[in-house]
Parts: sequence; structure tokens; C-alpha cells
Amino acid sequence: MPSILKPLAIVCALGAGFFASDVYQWFNIRAHVKPLSEYCLVTTQACELGNIRVEADRDISQPLVPTKITVDWPNSTKQQSLLITLQGYEMEMGTLMFTLNKSGATQYSGLITLPVCTQNTMTWVGEITDGQDTMSASIRMER
Repeated sequence: MPSILKPLAIVCALGAGFFASDVYQWFNIRAHVKPLSEYCLVTTQACELGNIRVEADRDISQPLVPTKITVDWPNSTKQQSLLITLQGYEMEMGTLMFTLNKSGATQYSGLITLPVCTQNTMTWVGEITDGQDTMSASIRMER
């Protein structure tokens, strides 16, 4: 092997080793991401999954503008709140968590405020849960 290729091979091997964990995690996360069609899109038109019904006060959320979410969750009469967990679909922006408090016998509501994104549009996907049952939901955001 020519002497110039040896240092280049060493640098390439070190670089591959340095980034191997990040590349593995990226592919592993992407393998477990569901298509958007499997999420219930939360808009002013109620989205229903089984007997659970979710709706928002607007079709498209805006960054830093609160969006009111209302959930009718008949099987969860003893829970005082529901938890919404959201993550960016197109871009990793961390995990957001919001609480929906009981506002009726089987109804929960609360405000969610999404952060500013560098993209003009963004889809947030995640779950709404009472601790036992879970529903996949998505929210569309535009500037």
C-alpha cells in the first residue's frame, strides 16, 4: 500500500468509528417511524379512533400560538388528566409533553404551544394516553 493511503485509511476508519453510533441510531429510529397515514390528524373536524374523539380549535397550528385540544375519552372516567407527547416528524426537535385536564365527565381539554421551527411547515406526531390506552395523533403546523 502506498504510504499516502495508509494515513488516509486510518483517518477514514477513525471517522467511521466516530460517527457509527449516530448513523446506527438514525437508521434505527427511521425503521420504527410510522407513516403519517397511521396518525389521527387533529383538526377542527373531529378525528375518531374507536370511541375516542379528538379535535382542535384550528386546522393548522402556528408556532408560539396556543391551540386548544379537546378529547372525548369515554373509557377514562377515573383519570383527572391525559398526557400528549409530540415529536417532530420531518425534523428532530425533541419531545414535547402537554397535559389535558378533565373538563367534563369524559372530556379533557388543554392548550398546546408548539415551538418555532426553521422550516415553514412541520408535522408533529405522537400519542395521547391516559396511562393505559393510547391513541396516535398528529398536528400540522405552519408559520
